[in-house]
Amino acid sequence: SRSQKTLSYSNTTTKVLIIGAGLSGLEAARLLRQNDIPTIVLEGRSRVGGRVWSIRAKNDYIFDMGAAWIHGINGSIPTGLWTNPLWDIVQEAKIPTRGTLQSDMTAFYPSGNDNIDSKDYLVWYEEYLTYMRDVTKNLNMQANLTLRYYANSFADQKNLTEEQRHIFFSYLHFGIESYEGAEIDVIAAKGFLDVTSIHYGEEHVFHETGYSSLIDYIAKGTNIHLNKIVEKIYYNKSDGLVEVTTMDDEVYKAEYVLITVPLGVLKSRRIQFVPSLPQWKLDVIDKLGFGTLDKAVLLWNEAWWNSTDYYFMRISSKPNEFGYWVNANKWNDKPALVCYFVGKEAYRLETTLTKDEVIEEIRKTLMKMFNRTVPVPIDSYMTYWKMDPFSNGSYSYVSVDQKYEYPTYLAQPIMNQLLFAGEATSVESYGYAHGAVLSARREVTRLLFVYDLLPKKNATANSQTKIIPVRILYLTMLTASFIFSKFIVQ
Repeated sequence: SRSQKTLSYSNTTTKVLIIGAGLSGLEAARLLRQNDIPTIVLEGRSRVGGRVWSIRAKNDYIFDMGAAWIHGINGSIPTGLWTNPLWDIVQEAKIPTRGTLQSDMTAFYPSGNDNIDSKDYLVWYEEYLTYMRDVTKNLNMQANLTLRYYANSFADQKNLTEEQRHIFFSYLHFGIESYEGAEIDVIAAKGFLDVTSIHYGEEHVFHETGYSSLIDYIAKGTNIHLNKIVEKIYYNKSDGLVEVTTMDDEVYKAEYVLITVPLGVLKSRRIQFVPSLPQWKLDVIDKLGFGTLDKAVLLWNEAWWNSTDYYFMRISSKPNEFGYWVNANKWNDKPALVCYFVGKEAYRLETTLTKDEVIEEIRKTLMKMFNRTVPVPIDSYMTYWKMDPFSNGSYSYVSVDQKYEYPTYLAQPIMNQLLFAGEATSVESYGYAHGAVLSARREVTRLLFVYDLLPKKNATANSQTKIIPVRILYLTMLTASFIFSKFIVQ
């Protein structure tokens, strides 16, 4: 471990400085606070939560414009977890949620014809995954091809008609693209199959209070400085401290800096590192995939549609154009529909149309789907995650350029001073909110037990000070074994 220094802690000098008040940054701060580690969190926005963002709409309705689900409350095999760590916190905080099922879905022809029986495309989807596993099992990630490549090959092998292809590819948009935040044209098939998180149990939503209620619970008591846009990070200095400067000319100093900004921000090079990050780290940042999933919320005084299903899927020759919908009236009794758009389509809508123009396009699409007049919504909201300078996208995916271990390399510390967390640093749970939480626990474990920051009093058998529970520590180490591995790049 590094030698311990005696610092005079202040409002700008601390033991650990965390950049980013998203889910991973706040969870790390919470655990450090519980262990009496002086910690400051810097956040560029005027709010906490990062890509977790709940809004209060007309009629006092709450909608999640970023993360919306707890994906699998019963944990997953790849992470070695019996329960989802987010679910544990939700239970502790007594936040109400409601379960949803992806099979609870209605599919629509673009012309508004009769709904489609879901059996065919569900069977095709499962057969497609099996087909890809069979043909890629002997390939490594260097010999990667996209999901689109194998989808075309599968459709040819099945002799799908043109209409059947529209149905099949529309379901891929629904079942893959809207989960991964990227088109099947850019997602690596082998990597997708190898590292996609397997989770179990219902997917829950925060139907009453919004996801931000979880953020508020985690952030409570944390020393957070809002509106602090980090410009430069000076490390490997002679005094052993890391110096961080912000746009408003504030200077912060810390022994350790935990960087939890989204991968999109790292890709933008908006934060300048002095000296520059090693080339291997920059290469990893550039090659990891980072996609965009935007939402538009349309709110009415009352629901004019009669479907009781949770999801709507629009069958189209261009399935990424308003192809994925959530019926908010189903899960929170609010007369609203949420439309999702991905990748290039999201970027087009963000940059070429006004919000009102997007909402009007969506309304016209709804009229075709339901074959009826659709009233103008009383209110509407839209996200701009790609253009947001504090995210530059939504979440990570497996690109054709990356290798399996790249998230691990992204997480690798620099000079034992700069640490990295966030969903993009998780191999098994990339792109998920619980991946952000697990990455925070991994880095706190590193700080406490590898860098020996755990206060000595906490190590005594009689200490009443909170430390990371043994179960969490053990399971975290399962997902963070690379800390001690020999293949680390330096």
